[in-house]
Amino acid sequence: MSRITLRGFRPADRGVKRVLGKLEAEVMQILWRQPNQTVTEVEEKLRRRREIAHTTVLTTLDRLHRKGYLTREKSGKAFVYAPRYTREEFEHGLAQEVLGALLGGMGEPVLSTFVELVGEDEAKLERLEELIRRKREGRK
Repeated sequence: MSRITLRGFRPADRGVKRVLGKLEAEVMQILWRQPNQTVTEVEEKLRRRREIAHTTVLTTLDRLHRKGYLTREKSGKAFVYAPRYTREEFEHGLAQEVLGALLGGMGEPVLSTFVELVGEDEAKLERLEELIRRKREGRK
């Protein structure tokens, strides 16, 4: 899996908007719901919520393709776009990059803060314990 870029990481935003702009996130949502769409098809869905220029949609899809988030194949005169990763894969890659970057630079403070934050929610703490147990069993 190629890396999810952390450039422009916005921790205050939610979900994929932490690394994608608002329009990029909308486009990804559209393509996660229904992959393999042309620029015109994506534009039609965006126009249900806002006024938008065709060139803006084209540029956004091209940018997401260059970043490695979308695949595209020629179909007649148009490109058909699809997500390279499922939403779950994208979010997992993002979490892996963020935590990996933090752990690489500040291991102990990051781990203790993570456990402290998870410990505030009993269900999350139990889930973390379960994941650690599975990881240990998988190593044996």
